Amino acid sequence: MVAEQGCPPTCEELAAAARVTHLDSVTVYNSLMCCLPHTAGRRGRRFVMGQQRTIGPQGGCVGVEQRVIVALPGCAPCPEEASP
Repeated sequence: MVAEQGCPPTCEELAAAARVTHLDSVTVYNSLMCCLPHTAGRRGRRFVMGQQRTIGPQGGCVGVEQRVIVALPGCAPCPEEASP
């Protein structure tokens, strides 16, 4: 983030911000890989990890977007729509 005097961040500040962003992305990925394998059924895994990307910076904030495709188990048929 640019200081009030208009100075850019130092190399140490940029490295610290990059480290935090990297740790956030690894945490998101590891959390999904920890929890989602328990959803595997007899036909194999029911999720596909997609692309992960860093979003930002905007307003001094950076985020991580992780795309995941998850198959939902089949359930009972949907109830019939009520007739008017």
